[in-house]
Amino acid sequence: MRWAFLKAPRLFGRYELRKCRLSLHRRSISLMMDTTQQPDGGNSTRTGFGAILETMRVSHWVKNAFVAAPILFSQKFDRPEAWWPCLAAVGAFCLLSSGIYFINDVFDRGSDRAHPVKRLRPVASGRLSATAAMIAGLALLATGMGIAAAVSIRGAHLELPLRGAGLVIWAGAYVVLNLLYSVWLKSRVIVDVLVVALGFVLRAMAGAAAIAVLISPWLVLCTFTLCLFIALTKRRSEIAELPAESAAETRRVNRAYTQRDLDHMLTVSTAMAILTYSLYCLAPGTVKRFGSAHMVWTIPLVIYGMFRYSLLTRQAGGGDPVTVVLRDRVMWLVMVAYVLLTVAVIRVGSDPAVNIFLDDSLPK
Repeated sequence: MRWAFLKAPRLFGRYELRKCRLSLHRRSISLMMDTTQQPDGGNSTRTGFGAILETMRVSHWVKNAFVAAPILFSQKFDRPEAWWPCLAAVGAFCLLSSGIYFINDVFDRGSDRAHPVKRLRPVASGRLSATAAMIAGLALLATGMGIAAAVSIRGAHLELPLRGAGLVIWAGAYVVLNLLYSVWLKSRVIVDVLVVALGFVLRAMAGAAAIAVLISPWLVLCTFTLCLFIALTKRRSEIAELPAESAAETRRVNRAYTQRDLDHMLTVSTAMAILTYSLYCLAPGTVKRFGSAHMVWTIPLVIYGMFRYSLLTRQAGGGDPVTVVLRDRVMWLVMVAYVLLTVAVIRVGSDPAVNIFLDDSLPK
């Protein structure tokens, strides 16, 4: 028995063993796709309120962390009066984004049925009617806009940018942009990923307006380039997971994309995101605002997080990137470490005892 085990590679050859391993790998991916990849962790048998909750994609609310980003970088995180409008804005965008998902699923129900995972979504599978989904989506949009309007009215002052109405204006722009995306722009090559990235920029703009601060152009640029990278990564994941025919059926714009094109775009967007964030950390305005150049220590975390995200979504059968990231403990650790390190830089970075490690005598 031992002799046979040792001689197995010679009997089958390296080529046969490699084929065997590849076959087992594909079977495991197929099994994972069939049994564990429900849309957003949902149950494909839920109806009624369960189907509505599944379509809301609560796990995707993590994207609205971009709404809260300005409270960190504006150094208002230690002011209790700034937190209630910030959290209200986050809540408003959670409802707005969920409302968009309902409407998007109604328009996409035909193409979703051709996708091995999306076909299990409530609207595509018939567990939630298109009429009910549209009503729920409009109700969520109305509620989200109502919250945004209430925050804007309460904080309205003539001396503020846009007279304090910035939150409701940016929230409205977010809704219009995403509705245009659902009915038209998603089928326009390159425009589709640019629109997704702009949606995140509008989130950050709304978060800044909610706490009555002017948003930094650097935050706009960093948000756009980072989210362009995320959007391109998701697009590549879709094309890599499915055969060319299926990918084109599930999303028409995929006919115009190839993995080679997307790899090139990802290389450019990755470089842009890292470069813009690095320039932000070293910008004279940033050094002046934080009192030191210690934000440079956050650059390795950003690079590691982007590279790990790319690796996770490139794994065969990786599925939805949001779900992949939420299930990865290392990504959570990186994000928490980034926030804590940024808070530390803001709090003690300008202290003379700490500031001696870097020469921050940049041009003012």
